[in-house]
Amino acid sequence: MNELKTKIESLKKTIFKISNNPKTSDSNNQDLSFKTFVQIALDSSVESLAQRYAHYGVSKPDLKNHIAIGNVFEPFKCLPDDLQYFDQMSLAIAINQYNTIVRESEPFEDILSLLAEEVLLNKGRGKSKGQFMTPPDIAKFMAKLIYTPIEENKPHKFADPCVGYGALMLAHLWYQYRVNPDEIKNIEVVVNDIDPMMCHVASLQILANTTQHNIDLKNYLMICSNAITQYDVGDTQFLINLLTPEIVKKKQSEINHFKLFSELMNEVISNPRETLGAV
Repeated sequence: MNELKTKIESLKKTIFKISNNPKTSDSNNQDLSFKTFVQIALDSSVESLAQRYAHYGVSKPDLKNHIAIGNVFEPFKCLPDDLQYFDQMSLAIAINQYNTIVRESEPFEDILSLLAEEVLLNKGRGKSKGQFMTPPDIAKFMAKLIYTPIEENKPHKFADPCVGYGALMLAHLWYQYRVNPDEIKNIEVVVNDIDPMMCHVASLQILANTTQHNIDLKNYLMICSNAITQYDVGDTQFLINLLTPEIVKKKQSEINHFKLFSELMNEVISNPRETLGAV
């Protein structure tokens, strides 16, 4: 865990190099740096997911049936005065660092929650919306506490109406993968938050795991709405809606079976007497 914290601290330093406008405050530069990182990294994750689906045989016309982008999805935009102080190399390094951390960590490890809270909710900025983030360790404890085994090969829905930066949802997926990784493909994730940037951060965290670990959920839907006043009025907006194609599930299952067979054969070759029994 200390090693992970060191990596996250290094990531934070790289992210904060993205914007360095001397005409504004350090906090504004950090805020802009982090938001830019999230927007570009999420866009990159969606593109990686589309390429992965295409690699498994999903046609380009059919991709739109499996990857839907809502109008909450914010493309990168920046004032010309800020843009001239942008370090594109630091942005590229930060995204690569983040993807590497995700890939080298356990699936669905929470990487960004504490960093996002430090940058975006400092000086009491989250109080008006009741934005207080759950620490990852507590989220994992809660996931273990309320874990209920799910029926094999049956769709199961995980939902969170106030997902924040994704700590609780990531913890549930993290523990589910630990206990029964084969059932992740049957899980439908439906999450919501009133804050568009929180929606972006949570989506980045979940999508980065699907692309970096080749793990497929059945469905992922991120809604951006007021969970109290817009609960059933039908005017909610969404950020992203993903539905894993059946052909991807089939191909991934074949790959997993091949890996298992290869591991068993390697075990037999390496330890023939132990595997087959002494003669």
